[in-house]
Amino acid sequence: MLLVTGAAGHVGAVIARQAAERGARVLATYRPGQGNAPVPAEASPGVTWEPCELTDPAAVRGLADLYQIDACIHAAAVSNEAYAKGDPLGAIASNVGATANLLDTARLAKWRRFILVSTGSVFQRPHDIATPIIEDATPTPVNIYGTTKCAAEMLTAMYRTQFAVSAATVRISWVFGPPIVSVDPPRGPVPSFLVRTLRGEKIRETGGDFAASFTYVADAAAGLIAAALAPDLRHPVYHLGHGVNFGAAEVAAAVRAAVPSADIELGGGTEPWTRFTTLRAPLAGQRLRDDTGFVVGHSLEAGVRAYAEWLQTHPERWRTG
Repeated sequence: MLLVTGAAGHVGAVIARQAAERGARVLATYRPGQGNAPVPAEASPGVTWEPCELTDPAAVRGLADLYQIDACIHAAAVSNEAYAKGDPLGAIASNVGATANLLDTARLAKWRRFILVSTGSVFQRPHDIATPIIEDATPTPVNIYGTTKCAAEMLTAMYRTQFAVSAATVRISWVFGPPIVSVDPPRGPVPSFLVRTLRGEKIRETGGDFAASFTYVADAAAGLIAAALAPDLRHPVYHLGHGVNFGAAEVAAAVRAAVPSADIELGGGTEPWTRFTTLRAPLAGQRLRDDTGFVVGHSLEAGVRAYAEWLQTHPERWRTG
């Protein structure tokens, strides 16, 4: 059985659905205290939901034994600096401690595969943003989120080398798409521009100099599943994405193409999108394609269009008042 942690979250929800649609037996976990299992409307019926406190090693081992888990895509995390900064110890427990518990369970139970979902935010110190960041680049975390994710990557690599756990890190970057509806800066300009446009707002703001390697959520999930299912992963780290940055002006153009009524004018600067992170070069590399055959399926324009179509069929998610 495939364990998908953080399945009530953005990427985790899509991983669980896609894996079940491909015929996998999926155990989707969420954090206790959230009430009933928060099954998204988009979830597939092939998913079993269970609460689990991943920071509790006994809880993780008990769950693994009960369901005979043999593989894991670990997507659960305090997901960005906006949340991590207010509770650094909580971020350390969630992003580092939970990863350690899962990896040690993988060691003891001899899981077939462990995939850590990580982030381009492990690269934060100033560098040439025109030069793509390859998988062998040395991480340069600064803030709490990036540091805790980097620590989780180091643990994953250590269990791979010291205990022969078939473990690897897959870094993703600026993921957008359903079911997330947000105008918060940590989510990036794609959902912000789309949601405000659909609400009939005119967008007049700075941020025109911002650029990032945006990835449609269905592609992020598909690439992570490909890594979990691959016969062999020859490397400890993989990058998932287009390998290029897209500017905010390109995002605005894609939104206008998807929603012709969009009225967006951008000034210079990178705020508000760099409020909790730094401008960085795109994640790049061929490892994921070489080892799994996966390639990103949506261009920026196609991803924005698919997202806009989903939003238009779910108006209750973004209408105000």
